Amino acid sequence: MSVFNFEAPRAPNYQKPARVEECLPQARILVQKAHGRAAMGPVRRKDKILIVTLPDQDPYVRQAVSQALKEAGAAQVDFIFEHDLSGGRPRVFSAEDGWREANTLENEPWDLSGSQFYSDINTGLWHYLNRHPEYTGVFYGLGGRYHLKFQLKEHAEKFRGCWLFNNWEEFLSRAWTYPDELEIEIERIIIDALGKAACVRITDPEGTHLEFSLTPEESRRWQMTSWLSGHIYLDPHQATGEECAVVPVSRTYPPIPPRINGVLAGTANHMGFMPRMALFFENGRLVQVSGGGRYGEMIRELMDRYRQVRWPGYAEKGFFWFCDCVLCTVVKSFRHTSDLFHSYWRMPNIGERNRAGVFHMGIGSRRHGDRYMRYAAKHRLPTGHIHVHSYFATFEIKLHHSDYWYKIVDKGKITALSDPKIRALAVKYGDPDRLLAYDWVPPMPGINCEGDYLKDYADDPIGYLKNRLAENRSI
Repeated sequence: MSVFNFEAPRAPNYQKPARVEECLPQARILVQKAHGRAAMGPVRRKDKILIVTLPDQDPYVRQAVSQALKEAGAAQVDFIFEHDLSGGRPRVFSAEDGWREANTLENEPWDLSGSQFYSDINTGLWHYLNRHPEYTGVFYGLGGRYHLKFQLKEHAEKFRGCWLFNNWEEFLSRAWTYPDELEIEIERIIIDALGKAACVRITDPEGTHLEFSLTPEESRRWQMTSWLSGHIYLDPHQATGEECAVVPVSRTYPPIPPRINGVLAGTANHMGFMPRMALFFENGRLVQVSGGGRYGEMIRELMDRYRQVRWPGYAEKGFFWFCDCVLCTVVKSFRHTSDLFHSYWRMPNIGERNRAGVFHMGIGSRRHGDRYMRYAAKHRLPTGHIHVHSYFATFEIKLHHSDYWYKIVDKGKITALSDPKIRALAVKYGDPDRLLAYDWVPPMPGINCEGDYLKDYADDPIGYLKNRLAENRSI
């Protein structure tokens, strides 16, 4: 029997609810939570809540959430479909079409454009709230909380969070009822380490190897602006730009320059999957792409078409820059399968990126301030960014004035989960072995399960995953 150096594949098995009573306990916890991507609290007395959802909204989830919000003090809870706000028609998506993520930069403005997330829905929702000022809170979107809030303009204070719970499997996830205190303390250990980083190295078994360096002042600035609950910015350039920073940054200090060098490799993104692709960087700029099937072809075409672009604030020409390196910290998140190949989510595979230890790294342009957007409009340039996921990465920092390398993530496992202080805290909420273990680990042949990565997976990840599903095995 083969022995592997990474955690073995596994996945939770949730059962579709058959009545509202099966959803109420989860809903009551969610409306009390104030921390994390899916928190719905605190609920204010006489709140009037609007939830923007999708056509496959589970009816029992809807009933349970409405009841729980009203029990907590809300006076009114209404649901509306995204397509009713945008004036369009609902579309169905599949994780088989990972190439579509590159298409969104130019050809699917209903998907990602302008400020990168849901531009048509943003506009429609803004107009709807103008007509219905009685609403005091709104939940919508799958991700990009700061971008979504920004797009609501004078209604920004009404944004309460994303809405992931049209899908019953996502709603029932243990991820969203995880103890807030425990998640915060896990994140605190990660953030504390960033201020000591002189160098960073990211590697994974799919072929990623990236490095960059920092001065002591830069690492402190990075530390101060990287902490978004459940979603930590581990690219200093991204974290210190005023458009993305978690706390306000002074314009006196420009974003930390992009310095990352090396290769990013993988087979998945927010939309779905693609043949293995490798992206090569020099000082943060994308200089070469190999593989990736249709996704890779589209990226290469965009690189060539816009090779003369010189974005404001960048030292060199180039359309694609390394602009997104996020470590999510939701321990119990997983890749749900109930709608992976027939989904109303524009990004059917985005849920997997929430799991602790999974990185999503992106290329494109994160800046969207006035100067930046004027440049894009003048030269008729697409804006936004696209991704590659990494499941088994090791993210380590070399400490200032030391030769010691500290691992924040080791082979996909956040090392803080093994910290004695975290284990002691977990006892407060239950069995630490259960609370601090991942519920989901994806199969990767030759890495954490039988098979050969290059022969059995890299060229056709969708085929491999569908075969496992047909055999009733976890993906």
